[in-house]
Amino acid sequence: MKKIAALSTNEIVRYTVKNVVMNNSDTLTATSKAIELETMKKRMMRGEVVKFAYMKLNGEVRIAVGTLQENAVKANVVGTGIPKRFYGLFAYLDLEKMDWRGFKENRFIGTIEN
Repeated sequence: MKKIAALSTNEIVRYTVKNVVMNNSDTLTATSKAIELETMKKRMMRGEVVKFAYMKLNGEVRIAVGTLQENAVKANVVGTGIPKRFYGLFAYLDLEKMDWRGFKENRFIGTIEN
């Protein structure tokens, strides 16, 4: 199994600030969510299948299973890359629908361990 690449402190700070500003979240909670989101992203890019939860825009909680594994992503890219509708969102390949989905980073709830 590949080692997880170093977490990007720039991304963690960006996620934290976004959560504090958009959700009026306290800094500690926002930072912990940012670290968890960045860790999840690195795990997905390493090829792991990750189960996680986020709040949909209509208030429902979605439990998702996704990956960003290189071969799966390449097989599901049509055109030049990820669809424009996912710009500014955390985009992932949903393994239940085998389609791209995305969510606003400030709506991330957490990962679910098996």
